[in-house]
Order: sequence, then C-alpha cells, then structure tokens
Amino acid sequence: MAASHQGTMVFSAGRDELVQACLRAVAQCGFTLGASNPESGQITASARMGMRSWGEKITITVGADGRTDIKSACRGIQLIDYGKNKANVNALFAAIGQSLPAAS
Repeated sequence: MAASHQGTMVFSAGRDELVQACLRAVAQCGFTLGASNPESGQITASARMGMRSWGEKITITVGADGRTDIKSACRGIQLIDYGKNKANVNALFAAIGQSLPAAS
C-alpha cells in the first residue's frame, strides 16, 4: 500500500464557493488539476515527482455542509513519503483558508 495522508476541515462557506476556493488552492500550490465536478464536490489533482516522492495523486471532496476532505497518496508502491503527503494536505488547507473571505 502506498504512503498517504488524509485530513478533514469544515469551512463556513457554501459548496460552490468552497469548490472554487479549492480550485484556486490547487493552482496556488502548483498542483496539476486532473478533473473537477462542482455538482458533486469532487476534485482530483496531481503533484509532480520530486526529491521526496515519485509524485502524488490528490483527491478533494467538498460536502454541502462545508466539510472538506483531502487525501494525498503517493503514486505507485512508494511506502515512505518523508512527510510529502502531509505537507500537500496542509498546504491545500492553508491556501483554501486564505482564498475564502474572512467571516464577519
């Protein structure tokens, strides 16, 4: 089983707004957008190969209640990711939070 990391956060935004924020976050983090389905809240992306991994597949799921699940998993059979998957998930959550307007 390939190395992976998954995280969940709940944002106070509607699904449409949150999906758009996720798409901006994918681009901001330098990931390549694979596919997106705003109606279902599904987004896939990928990270390039680097010193710590052979690349990662990233899956984002946005719920109607603002719950956002992000999973980053190494491609292939890489068993150790040296923290790369966790860094991908954390970078995306930070970028999403910055992309959303501040709550007033």
